[in-house]
Amino acid sequence: MKNYSFIYRLNQVASTIVFLAVMTMMTSCEKDEIVEGMSPIYFNYQDYAHIKSLPPRPNVQLTKIVTQGNYIYMTDINLGIHVINNTDPTRPVKVYFWNIPGNTEFTIKDNVLYANNGPHLLFIDITNPADIKVISVIRDQYLGSIELLLYPKNYKGKFECYRPELGELGGWEMKTLINPLCETR
Repeated sequence: MKNYSFIYRLNQVASTIVFLAVMTMMTSCEKDEIVEGMSPIYFNYQDYAHIKSLPPRPNVQLTKIVTQGNYIYMTDINLGIHVINNTDPTRPVKVYFWNIPGNTEFTIKDNVLYANNGPHLLFIDITNPADIKVISVIRDQYLGSIELLLYPKNYKGKFECYRPELGELGGWEMKTLINPLCETR
């Protein structure tokens, strides 16, 4: 009988420990916070494959405007350049979005777009606006003059924290986030 009672008590203690562990895990589990907020756009400034002409897209944060011929070009901070056909000024039409992550400045001469993508100065052939091509690069031209914001500028609310180990920060985009750790007020 002694062995049976010892094993019985041991089973009771083990069951109690398992029950308490499960209850602790259940009470410490919280529901995920799911919110709409800003998320970093990561990329590698050394990789120019992402610099290309895409279909038109909505504006995010416009700044610089350049006109040439029948076209208007508008910088969307850190994202790229919107190309607008202005042949009929009463009906301008977005025709392309030139994806140039990290872009804040540009100018155009003849059929060459001079634009930064973060620290580098790019020379881009825009002869065919539907298929732009990087033709030359001056690396680290803007090193030290880049404003690195570790949070989305002019934004209030929750956002996903920038993590340098995932890549270089090329901008911000609105996404559905789960348990974001960062917030601006």
